[in-house]
Amino acid sequence: LARSRLGASVGVSTLRSQAPRACLARAQACRMNSSSSDRGGMTDAMYNWRVAAVHNALKEMGKATGPLAIEDLTALGHLDQYHYLGVEANDHVIDIMGLDSSVHVLDIGSGIGGPARYIAAKSGCRITGIELQRDICEAGQELTQRVPGLAERVQFMVGDVIAMSHSGEIPAGTFDHFMSLLVFLHIPDRTALLKACFESLRPGGTFIIEDFAAKPGAEFTSEERRGLLDVVSAPTVSTVDRYVADLEAAGFVDIEAVDLSGIWRKWTKARHDLYVESREQTVRTQGEDIFNSRVAFYKVVDDLFAGNLGGVRITGRKASELESKLLAGRQIKFKSDGAVVNVVEGKTRERAVKSY
Repeated sequence: LARSRLGASVGVSTLRSQAPRACLARAQACRMNSSSSDRGGMTDAMYNWRVAAVHNALKEMGKATGPLAIEDLTALGHLDQYHYLGVEANDHVIDIMGLDSSVHVLDIGSGIGGPARYIAAKSGCRITGIELQRDICEAGQELTQRVPGLAERVQFMVGDVIAMSHSGEIPAGTFDHFMSLLVFLHIPDRTALLKACFESLRPGGTFIIEDFAAKPGAEFTSEERRGLLDVVSAPTVSTVDRYVADLEAAGFVDIEAVDLSGIWRKWTKARHDLYVESREQTVRTQGEDIFNSRVAFYKVVDDLFAGNLGGVRITGRKASELESKLLAGRQIKFKSDGAVVNVVEGKTRERAVKSY
């Protein structure tokens, strides 16, 4: 350890009416913005093909309709889990935050809902997922409803967490935890994002973020910066120290960062190689254009991790109410200069001050 430091057709109006139990939020991410100049050149290749790809894959499995098990969906790999390390990373989230049936988790940038479904099914917790891209979010809701009993605990909504926080649609102090796996790199206003995250948590609530970061002591080349911005749509990749400082400025405490650069480099390289090897099946289910664009995208990411790009898992918490009072109290500058002391209430005695 290194110390440093987003509804389906059935869902939007119904889910809003269930606040605070199903208080839903919206996540702002440039990867989902309607402006391609803001999103970056490869955004469509990254996300817009995924809904059709999931349905095609399920059809090949003989599960185009009817009930699904969590294992049916996790077997889809990157079509279900958009982040790195798949369900292994989800298990880490459960274990690190100690999730159980008593808590409510906010999943910012929930994609097609893979992590939320898996984590809720395994831990028993409730999860609200927020996702800005409507087709992906609605597909996530539909898939969740096909898993018996899961829709009672996992809900999704299309939207922008920053705007919803500003408007008060997200009541302050609603969630016990928040999580975000490989999403924050796409969001240009980190300060406003972290403020919204902080306000969403109850006092004492905890968080886990997995994200891109520059390797320690590294500076991105101009080619790497172009790749991050134009291909990955990642405008806010910073050093870990800067990330932690931004979290502290938002009010979070007890922040810890763990370097994931090594394992992510191996994982992204293996993903690239395996995807190239899957050409026949991928072209059959997704088309040659999608295959070619994915290969190009994976190659850029592979090269970035071989260079100055790394990964980090950051955890921390919002101080409890009593702790917040203590921290504020420590900042009080008391007026007494020590020259006069109270001996009995109402009576004072001059103190002799001697300089040595």
